[in-house]
Amino acid sequence: MKKISRVVLGILMVVLSLSVTPKAAFAENKTVTVIKVGNEKAFDDAINTVNSASEGEYVISLTDNVKIGDTSIRSKRPVTLLGNGHTLTVARYASIHVAKGAQVKLGSKDGDVLEIRSVSEPSNDMPGLLHIEGTCEMYSGVSLSGREGNNYFGGGVTVEGGTFHMYGGVIENCGIRGGSVCHGGGVAVIYGGQFIMDGGEIKECYATSYDSGWIAHPRGFAGVGGGVFVSGGSSFVMNGGTIWENTATNMGGGIAVMASLNEIVDGGWGYLQSSVEIKGGTVKNNSAQTGAGVFASAYYYCAAYGICAPTPDIGQAENPGLYIDNAQILNNKAQILDNNVETPDKKDHTADGMGGGVFVSGLNSPAVVHIGNHTVIQRNTAAVGGGFAAKQNTSGGQMTITNTVLCNNIAGTAASDVYLDRAPLKLPSAEAMNALYLGEPDDVKNHKIDGWYIDEKDSRYTAQTKRTKYEDYANIGGTGKVYLIAAADPQLAKITFTDEDGNVIYAESWHPHGTPADQIPLPKAEKASDDIYDYIFEAWKPEIKDVTGHAVYKATFKRVFRKFNAKYEFNSVSDGKRLPDEVMGLLPADTNDYRHEQRITAIAPSKTVVEVEGGQWVFKGFEKDTIPATMEHADDTGNVTFVAHWEFVRTTPKFEGDINLPQTGDNSDIALWSALLAVSAAAIVGMAFCGRQKKTR
Repeated sequence: MKKISRVVLGILMVVLSLSVTPKAAFAENKTVTVIKVGNEKAFDDAINTVNSASEGEYVISLTDNVKIGDTSIRSKRPVTLLGNGHTLTVARYASIHVAKGAQVKLGSKDGDVLEIRSVSEPSNDMPGLLHIEGTCEMYSGVSLSGREGNNYFGGGVTVEGGTFHMYGGVIENCGIRGGSVCHGGGVAVIYGGQFIMDGGEIKECYATSYDSGWIAHPRGFAGVGGGVFVSGGSSFVMNGGTIWENTATNMGGGIAVMASLNEIVDGGWGYLQSSVEIKGGTVKNNSAQTGAGVFASAYYYCAAYGICAPTPDIGQAENPGLYIDNAQILNNKAQILDNNVETPDKKDHTADGMGGGVFVSGLNSPAVVHIGNHTVIQRNTAAVGGGFAAKQNTSGGQMTITNTVLCNNIAGTAASDVYLDRAPLKLPSAEAMNALYLGEPDDVKNHKIDGWYIDEKDSRYTAQTKRTKYEDYANIGGTGKVYLIAAADPQLAKITFTDEDGNVIYAESWHPHGTPADQIPLPKAEKASDDIYDYIFEAWKPEIKDVTGHAVYKATFKRVFRKFNAKYEFNSVSDGKRLPDEVMGLLPADTNDYRHEQRITAIAPSKTVVEVEGGQWVFKGFEKDTIPATMEHADDTGNVTFVAHWEFVRTTPKFEGDINLPQTGDNSDIALWSALLAVSAAAIVGMAFCGRQKKTR
């Protein structure tokens, strides 16, 4: 029993030792030391402890919000920074520096919440909020925000020869603002650095230059890479996540890969030594002057001496160029700036706003451009080349686009989907995209794409009644300019609107078969009035139907009097009695003119009872008190007639003292008088017969 007790006691002592000591034994014989900090001094002490360590792993765990100054993690031992829902606020001109050889994790796989943010004041000539020369991993639950740099690389993160692996989290509202050096608002990858993005977001970051757009040479630009900037033999691999709502003054609102000055040969053509591989994820809603979504160039370059140049021991990226596979490039917008902007060479300045989705320029061999594997490039906007644009690729740079949905993009000037200027390219069959046309340009609805069509400035696809197909899409040469749109050539029908005589005076236009009737623009049909009549449009005949072929629609009009008049009639409702002059003299007179469909109200006579011998005439009202002024209620001269009724009412008594003798021409009592005469005659005959009988007796 005592032996068992000693065993239990030993186990308890082990458990207690694990809970109170900062050192714990982990699997794989790793020893992890957890240091809890709740203020700046404790944080600085923790960093000093970590930097002096020679063994084990370390976790710096926040217990409160902490403000810090410039911090450098130089330890060769793995370090994890946990927030536990708290915030690290980094001072102005300060960064969290991951030195060469250091290994730092921000957050953890289980979603630890850590906010790293900068004070609101801009930091001049300093790396980003996170400055990586070693190795840094960032996980979901971590956010970097609020850093604005001036004349440097990377507002949020500067990867300077190191490796940054972003598994999740958010980099937002970070940027570079200034003059000659403004690259990589969210993340800048330079000096042969590597950035791997497996998830998370880079959003609302910016690279803004108030310079004229060039530095020391008309092709050297600042204000490049609002979301991500890559240069100097560096690489960016995007496997997932979203880069969105970022902006750049000049190129690459979302992503930019660009030659450094060291990669330009004798001030001429460049040989890109960096790479961007987009293997998944989404680049959307970004904006820039040119290459709003993705920008890649060794023609336009970063002119900052030395800062983004490859170091001798690094050399170039393994696969220089631009590779896009299984990605979404959506709703990016290349700005259309003032063409009068002053630059040393207006021809080379990209003021036309090219490549809303993707823009490539001067990628000479061995750099490669490849887009494929179910990539979607849609609804992007530019002045020229709404979806994809390439320029000056004449020195062996290979460009291919396969198995890609490249359609439904918009160009204000030309080339809605593809623009090429001395740039060889292999395009897939447009039919193979198997996508429906979404209505840009809006004269085509729900037609399957059936080919590549010419979409030049002076011969836009939308303006052509017969569209011109481009048949050499599979092997476009590197000479001249090519303007293309992936679209449909639906059978068009001519819709004509004529007057009543069949003259084409209203409209004549072409519409695809299947266009719904309610989407056919209707002209305004009018017919001039004459001296008597106005003409009101009634309908198109026959009824307008969905487009199935050529059709002619004739305007029909309703004829109405220019003016209507009111006329009056009086009628007697008493049998055998005519209206006397005293009544007829009461007919109203209306001198007003009435317009079509105006309601006319009858004018009552000045007297409604007229006394005559033997009685009176009483006004009984109009058949209708109001009548609309329409052709249905008017006679041939435009008169609208009101009919009124009068009734005779006798006022002289018939049997009160005096016998009413019939007036001349009055036959109303003739039956009564005949009966009285018959009775009187019978009485006289009877009296005479009786008298004769008495005499005989």
